[in-house]
Amino acid sequence: MSRPLVSIVTPVYNQAEFLAATLDSVLAQDYEHLEYIVIDDGSSDDSLAIARRYEAAHPGRLQVLTQPNSGQAATLNRGWAMARGDILAYLSSDDCLLPEAVSRMVDALQEHARAVVAYCDFWLIDAQGRRLRASRTEEFNAERLSVDLICQPGPGAFFRRGVFERQGGWRPDLRQVPDYEFWLRAATEGQFVRVPQLLAEYRIHEASASFRVMPQSRAEEIVQVMRAYWAERSDQARAQRSLARAYSLAAKNHGQSGRLGASLHCLGQALRIRPVLALDMAVWRQLFVGLLRRGWYQLRASTRTV
Repeated sequence: MSRPLVSIVTPVYNQAEFLAATLDSVLAQDYEHLEYIVIDDGSSDDSLAIARRYEAAHPGRLQVLTQPNSGQAATLNRGWAMARGDILAYLSSDDCLLPEAVSRMVDALQEHARAVVAYCDFWLIDAQGRRLRASRTEEFNAERLSVDLICQPGPGAFFRRGVFERQGGWRPDLRQVPDYEFWLRAATEGQFVRVPQLLAEYRIHEASASFRVMPQSRAEEIVQVMRAYWAERSDQARAQRSLARAYSLAAKNHGQSGRLGASLHCLGQALRIRPVLALDMAVWRQLFVGLLRRGWYQLRASTRTV
């Protein structure tokens, strides 16, 4: 088969500490037909200078742009709109790809003609790049995505250009779950295929989503997304399961951000919609993890030496 052009976009905002590792991981890919677009989103640290140095050292292999701060979604949409590839992807500026990631994703999409998205397993790494544990993704299931709110694609996901052209990119008004909302729309386009290999690295650090203190609107963003999603559908049983799950996630987000009262309020909403959740240990475990996540990851990062 002919090898399609793949375009990867990396939006950058104040990630000077990790950006070099991200850029190195893309430049080390064993797939040659690759376009790499790096967009600095108004960083105030050395991120742009680092990106420019790489651009000068690797002429023709990456294109670096800069803009006033516009947010991750708008930055990605700009990159995808200017990209020339038949297959598109994004890589956060603190994450990495393993050298064979692009070739494996292209193989998966070419082998599954009806697939529109390919995704992989990935490593969780700490700020120093040490591997904490492997994250094994699930085989794709549309109900798990839309009802149980399990987002199977993570770092290292690639999709066909037609998805972007027909569905648009990430919603700029979303700050917490724009990727998840995009996958909801992409799922209407065709199949997702999982590649059961560890091909990416997701970095956990003080500024990452696992630690971030988020404002109330962001903590409950998933609730608004799912209300809008089910407003266009008539399956009330699934809608109730989904909204209850969304409120339980919002409860975790509030707990993670130190708002115990708001966390308990959202948990109460989840139980009101679906009382059986009171017997679901996964819900209580999730809430507990939200309350203790920052300290838990800090402890893991300080004790693992892998």
